[in-house]
Amino acid sequence: MPQVILRPLVLLLLTLCGSGAIAQQALPSLRSMGNDHFDVVGLHLRSVSYVNELCEFSIQIAERYLPTKGLAFPSNILISLRPEAHVDFEGDYRIRIAERGSVQVDLLWEDSMTLERTCYAISEALLVQYAIYNYGIEAPNQLRSWTIAALANDVYLTLRPAEFADLLKAAQETEVSELNEILEPSRSGLAVPSAAGYWLLQTMKSGSLERPVFRSLFQQAIAGIDIEEALATALWASQPTAELLPVQTWWEQQLSLIFGQEYEVVETMEVSREWLATLGRFDTRLNLESQEASEELKLDLRAIWTHRANSEVQELVQARYEILRLRLARINPAYYNPAHSLGVLFESILNDESAHKYLHSLTIYLSDWFDAKEMQESLENILN
Repeated sequence: MPQVILRPLVLLLLTLCGSGAIAQQALPSLRSMGNDHFDVVGLHLRSVSYVNELCEFSIQIAERYLPTKGLAFPSNILISLRPEAHVDFEGDYRIRIAERGSVQVDLLWEDSMTLERTCYAISEALLVQYAIYNYGIEAPNQLRSWTIAALANDVYLTLRPAEFADLLKAAQETEVSELNEILEPSRSGLAVPSAAGYWLLQTMKSGSLERPVFRSLFQQAIAGIDIEEALATALWASQPTAELLPVQTWWEQQLSLIFGQEYEVVETMEVSREWLATLGRFDTRLNLESQEASEELKLDLRAIWTHRANSEVQELVQARYEILRLRLARINPAYYNPAHSLGVLFESILNDESAHKYLHSLTIYLSDWFDAKEMQESLENILN
């Protein structure tokens, strides 16, 4: 058995024995799986595989806000899936900091443990380990709790996009919180309402802040910094000619804009995949009249570039481009990137760009398409 698998097995057995949970009993047969950031141990392979996939997906979401270098932990986070008989803590999970700053998570692994709470536990453990690795062993005590809520909800809603409507409705019916009440609490203190951090992240993303800026603000909050002053500075820098508003006013205005939008029902991954595949499949046969003879043309993504000047080809591409733009708001988040890159591909045909640029756009689209299909398979493994 590889050492990377053996270590978490031994650690879990030691903690179980130390708690007396399996004293004078035969040791259970444990299963273990791991990835680049987590080791997962439990009694049932299906559960272990489920949580392992969920951990990998959580890392993909976290990389939107955290640099890869900062996630290069010296040791993996250990997650132990514990049935109720082997639980000696309150609540549905516990996070412990072990030797050399490594993080261990004990999950109450019963039917009562929801996907939402599992996402929260994984997200908290990930940010605690990130804080220790990048800011020191005491950093988790100062870690701002809104970042945990933001990441956990981002992971959960990406997996369950239909739940966004309920979260939005609840937020619309609740009085807007004071921004400082969200920014100030640390992980060691009073936790913020679970949705508040998520809406804060959405306001920063939907506002005028550039991506590197809100990523920096997110990382500062993990380091324990109250970002209110830095946020005000960033807002002023992004719109130097606009009226300088108090951060609380900006917060309320951004929430009003987000809550006031009409959100289309998000499609399932399968529906988006099939529709996008049809839209990007140029297997249409066109009968083109030439001076010499009638020619039947079979199009595909490569041949269409050669015939881009043909009026029928232009009309076909223009029609698909308009359909794509109209439906983009409803497409499942898993297929947003290939949908966007397909739109860029259509634009390169309509704008008669160079062959080099067209091939570059085609390469990006195909790469995004295969990445999305792999993500769908990963998500289906998690949810099945």
